[in-house]
Amino acid sequence: MNGTVPNRYLSAFEIDPADPQHVFLAVNGFSRAWTEGPGAGVGHVFESWNGGADWTDISANLPDVPADSVRLLPDGGLALGTDLAVFQRAPGAGQWKVLGHGLPTTAALQVRLGPDGQLYAATHGRGIWSFDVRRPEGRRD
Repeated sequence: MNGTVPNRYLSAFEIDPADPQHVFLAVNGFSRAWTEGPGAGVGHVFESWNGGADWTDISANLPDVPADSVRLLPDGGLALGTDLAVFQRAPGAGQWKVLGHGLPTTAALQVRLGPDGQLYAATHGRGIWSFDVRRPEGRRD
């Protein structure tokens, strides 16, 4: 933990309903390879266990694309909408995978859980897609 997040647009914030000190932050923009200025930093998803006093970069293998929306899933995993695709991190995993099959490469501006247990992704120009996050990799079949 280094206690800081990049000096870029903060696009989403998620609080763990089981522990309000456990929070997640999605950071928009590109890394310091593309953004100039002090503190541009690296990383797109950050986790804190102390209400935001300290942050850990959990971006791992994510591509360097803006993150738009983050959602904690009922099983403890995470869903992340980015300017490229929807990604999922399984509970306890360190790596991210593309969620679902058949979703074209497109910006997923919002990811939300519906009352039916489905994860909904609002995309730019491709409509709203649903994923069954209770199935492996969000399969819709």
